[in-house]
Amino acid sequence: MRFFRTVMTVLVAATLVAAPADASQPRPPSHPAGALLAAFDDHAIVAKSSPDVGTFLFDLVRDPRFPGKVNDIAVECGNARLQPLLDAYIAGGDVPGINRVWRETTQPSCGFSTFYEQLFALVRQVNTTLPAARKIRVLACDPPIDWSAVHAPADLEPFMDRDASIVSVVKTQVLQKHRKALMLFGLGHLTHDGGSGAVAQLEREYPSAAYVIADHRGFASDNARLEQRLGSWPALVPLKGSWLGTLDTRYFPTNRDYPPGTHGYPGVDAYLYEGPADLLLREPLSARAVLDQAYLTELRRRATAVDAPPDSIEWPETFFERERTSGVLLRG
Repeated sequence: MRFFRTVMTVLVAATLVAAPADASQPRPPSHPAGALLAAFDDHAIVAKSSPDVGTFLFDLVRDPRFPGKVNDIAVECGNARLQPLLDAYIAGGDVPGINRVWRETTQPSCGFSTFYEQLFALVRQVNTTLPAARKIRVLACDPPIDWSAVHAPADLEPFMDRDASIVSVVKTQVLQKHRKALMLFGLGHLTHDGGSGAVAQLEREYPSAAYVIADHRGFASDNARLEQRLGSWPALVPLKGSWLGTLDTRYFPTNRDYPPGTHGYPGVDAYLYEGPADLLLREPLSARAVLDQAYLTELRRRATAVDAPPDSIEWPETFFERERTSGVLLRG
């Protein structure tokens, strides 16, 4: 998993605003946080690709309107088995070892993320300002694996269906309780047409439950011209009724082929633009995790237990090398 952050420069922003490619096109809304929160009026879930490329999500959680719209934040990098630990931390408790929540998932890269550590701490702080009825809950949705019990590949197999775990948590903790949730996951789990993806599964029982937002990571071709057409940022552009919805699907980074003549971003309702792809930076690795020798030893034990290939990111050395050689920019 790769994490990105937007670097914003006044010079580039001024250039894009001053010289849009097509000034006759409707401009995107100037208040993306308000547009996202408004989606909760008609949907139980707003599902956004994660982690964020910039500061949008952190600013959203700080927004005083957020607790009035959202009950829960469901996240990818959180072990569902450790939900009680996470609940205690988010409630303000003294919880040693809270990093276990994101370090003990099925995804090794989660353990090196700074995004979730910051998000959990921010929600915890926001909750100190809220009455009990409006406090935000964070839901850990990765399968409830106990790594201390994994000694062979067969021990990992029951925890491989991550979408099933996401569906179970969101269904029982959000939809069945008539709550509202912001879902933060890789887009493959979120699209309406995702087949076995979590949102697609949930909507078989709860039709139109979700409003799906994809982050801009660059168009597949003609990127510079199309980014100019997006205009200033941040902006949340709905696909329906906008020029993005009429754009050939091949311009979007889909993970499968669609019939010729397909338009828009399949399975997506809106597009979040936080800046040009050439200015996107990957999130730095967590220094705490990188320097924690006990944790790195445990990751190597896990890789050995599941017979991970030597070139897979289950091995921390391989993960570090991939990060080192791929550069700091998403494009370039």
